[in-house]
Amino acid sequence: MPPLPAAEAHIDPTALTAAGLLAERDGATALLVARNGHIVYEHYWHGTAFRSPIEAGAWQGVIDDLLAGALADDRKPLHADSTPGRAQIAAAAGVAYESYLSKRLWRPLGAYDATLAPDLRAAQGDWIRLGELLANDGVYLGEELVRPGWVARVLARHGCAAEDATPGLAPDLCRLPGANAASLWVAPSLRLVILRTGGAPGPTRDATDARMVDAILRGLTDRPGARPPGEGLPDPATLVPAH
Repeated sequence: MPPLPAAEAHIDPTALTAAGLLAERDGATALLVARNGHIVYEHYWHGTAFRSPIEAGAWQGVIDDLLAGALADDRKPLHADSTPGRAQIAAAAGVAYESYLSKRLWRPLGAYDATLAPDLRAAQGDWIRLGELLANDGVYLGEELVRPGWVARVLARHGCAAEDATPGLAPDLCRLPGANAASLWVAPSLRLVILRTGGAPGPTRDATDARMVDAILRGLTDRPGARPPGEGLPDPATLVPAH
């Protein structure tokens, strides 16, 4: 995903600074924000980097449901009302699960090498690619990986209900929790993706995440009813990370 200055993506840079400080204060290892297929913000802490591996956790089910959509496109549909298992996917595809995953999803996303141990363990930054696919109805950088409408079924199956941090800012914003307190937010109507990894789960973390996402949403300068850049945003100077 090519980088783009925040202002060119219609996001106030001070909003991203405020979000980054909130994430850092709560022990994040990474915060990435993408819009319209471009990375507009990325920051890493505690010695991590884009390619630092993390576990998929619940995101594994999202991947398997996307592969079920790919099988339907390949005219090898799985007739199931629940997330398919790897054995089902491999049997329908006629190849090993990891081969089908690589061919139909991981390689088209341009992601780095990953391992199955037993669930997917991949570069933390690569999960923002998955978010872009979800936010753009199965299309990644112009290439359709799953049929239109399939992503909505996947998000609904995984309980990604609307989770508007502040009412009216993004009615279709939803959150997908991953392993070890990682979270992926997608807002298809805004073509916005937020990835946050690291930290400890709990009420304090949830409250910080809500403030972080709210800051980013308020920083969208092309959102209907948006205020001028900087207005209504938390002052980054007041968000001193804990040491």
